[in-house]
This record gives sequence, structure tokens and C-alpha cells, in this order.
Amino acid sequence: MTNSILKIMIIVITLSCSSQIFAQEKNISIGLGLGLSRGVNEADPIEKQIGPLFGIYGLYKNGFGENFTPEVSISYYLNSTNDIGGISQYKTSFFTPELRVRYYFPTDWEIEPYAFLGLGAMIYNVQDVPINADPDSESDGIALSIPAGLGFSYSLSSKWALDLNGYYNFSTTDNLNPVWDDILDGNWAARLGIHYTILEIQKDTDGDGLSDEDEAKYGTDPNNPDSDNDGLKDGKEINKYNTNPLEADSDNGGIKDGIEVVNDANPLDGDDDIMSIPVGGNLITKNIEFETGKATLTPSSDKTLNNVLTAMKAAPDMELRITGHTDDTGERDQNIKLSQDRAETVKAWLVARGISSNRITTRGLGPDEPLVPNTSDENRQKNRRVEFSRGK
Repeated sequence: MTNSILKIMIIVITLSCSSQIFAQEKNISIGLGLGLSRGVNEADPIEKQIGPLFGIYGLYKNGFGENFTPEVSISYYLNSTNDIGGISQYKTSFFTPELRVRYYFPTDWEIEPYAFLGLGAMIYNVQDVPINADPDSESDGIALSIPAGLGFSYSLSSKWALDLNGYYNFSTTDNLNPVWDDILDGNWAARLGIHYTILEIQKDTDGDGLSDEDEAKYGTDPNNPDSDNDGLKDGKEINKYNTNPLEADSDNGGIKDGIEVVNDANPLDGDDDIMSIPVGGNLITKNIEFETGKATLTPSSDKTLNNVLTAMKAAPDMELRITGHTDDTGERDQNIKLSQDRAETVKAWLVARGISSNRITTRGLGPDEPLVPNTSDENRQKNRRVEFSRGK
């Protein structure tokens, strides 16, 4: 029978560990319990006495997956007969540290019923030995403890709960009452406990580091760990990088946040996105500015241009094409020339600081490739831009 119980327990633990780990609300509780115990052994059933049980326990709710809760239980109890010293009359104390696994049955009830199976050590001491004890028996020792039973929990509040269970404790010894027969000793027990939640672990369905409650607050998808598909989990965007988990490019610099992080760029600084531009990729810069109607750079452009310079020095094989664009204000031919001149100005700035001219080509498209329709001042501003395209 012991082998069968062990096999069942292994199956239960295996199934529990294979359940989904992150999807359920979890909490850790500690509790105290009082109860009763009655031995199952060679003593006359009429003479067997119900003894006291004292225990402490800890629960990790849903710690092994949905509905599977590990419990650490430590109990002390007594089994004895009404009288001591006669035939098969005995008194034995027990100390039993055990690991149990509870399965809570899904219900809509106020009480939470469960079944459990466990494994532990039964440390016993025979304090009064019967006169017919087997001469080879041991009055103290350690045996395997295998508790199996049923119970239920009832919440008193968000933190406090009552817990009642009853179980049979299988053992691997016949020394609990040291009169030997063909059946191993054991005992029945019942425990009423009260436990208190010391730590609440919020539900995180997609395992992205944000609880479902926080996902609702931020507007992210609780079933998608990367709501904006930028290569960063939502939790890291919020807690580590301070980026927007709903915007793939938080700094609007043209490169996704995750790519910037991989390339040691700042996902909150649009000016340094050039450092992360992939081969074949395009980057629209927003902070390269010129004097009105001219191809003269303004000082505000220096930060972005220095980032381009740094990127090209860090990657000696990088080749760029610089394209100038305008809005549709004015004559097209003039805008084509202005956009070409501005692209040449950017190239000259880089060449003057050590970049080979062979690594940079330029073109001016004027108003021919607008990003958005030229229907408002805001849209026209978006269309006045410089783009970098990486060839290699």
C-alpha cells in the first residue's frame, strides 16, 4: 500500500508542477491548529484513546499552479490507550514535519473544499510499552509519514481564514505500538486551524512583470507580454526603462524601443536613434533644423548630428544616404534644389569631422514624397525633414 500511495503522490506533484504557474492569484499564509488523533494499531479498539494534536502550517496558495497549493505542516500529537502497561496497551508521542499538496475543487461555494496528499517524517517515541511488545521493536525512531485526506477553508476576511481537515496518516513502521502484526501502524487525525495571509502575490496572466490590475491601469494587454510589439516586455517598459508600453517607439525617433535597448541607445531620446538603424532601414530625424528658406544648419541640430557622427565612427562599414524633403509651399523646382542643398549640408558637416565622403550619398526630393497630406501647418512641418537610409 505504501508504494501505491507514493506513486499517487508523485503523480499529483507532477501534474501540479506542470500547471500554469503565473496565471492565478497567489498568497502566502501561516496558521496555528488544534485537533485530535487516534491510533490505528494492535491495541483493542475499545481501549484506544483520542489524543490531542497541536500544529503549525504554512500555505502557498496556487503555488504549484491553478488550484494546487503546497502546504508545510508540523504537528505534535499523542496516541494511547485508556490504561497503560497491559496487553497491547501503549502511549506514543509524535512529531511530524510534512510537505502536503492540496487540490482545491473549483466551486462557487463560500467554502473551498480540497483533497490533499503529503510526504514527511514521523518522529515517534513510545513512552509506555505494552507487556507483549515484540522484543525486536524500537521504542523511538523515524518512519515515513504519508498523510492523505479532505478538508475545506472558509474566509473570515481578506486576510483571515478558518481551515478544517481530516486525514489518515500512513506510516512505514509497525513500532508505533510495538506489538507486531502483519499491518503497519498509522493514525487518524483532524485539525482545526486559523491562518493569516502575510504576503499577497498579484495575478500576472501573461508573465510580463505587471499584475493584471496594473495592466488595467496602464491600458496594456494582460494576455500579451509585449503589448506594442517593440521587443520589450510591458513590465520592463514600466519598471526599468520608463518607456511607453503602448508605443513601439516611445521617443518617436524612428526606431523601436527594444532595438534601441539592444544597441545601448536611449529609447527616450529620439536624437540617438541613428545608432540603432539596421541595414536597409530608414530613419526620419525630427531635430535637424535649418534657417528658414536656407540650407544653413541651426545650433539645435548639433545633438542629432553628433549622434550620427558617433554611429558612423562606431561602425566603419556603415554607409548612409541622406535625403532632404520639403512641404509643398512654393515652387517645386526651388524646393527640389533646397532639399538637395540641405542634404549636402548635412553630408559636409559629417565629412568635416572625419567621415569619408564615399560613405555618404545625398538626394533632394522636395515635396514629392510627403509623409502626410500637406493640409495643415502641422502636417507641413512633418513633411519638412531629413531622412537617413543605411545601405550597409
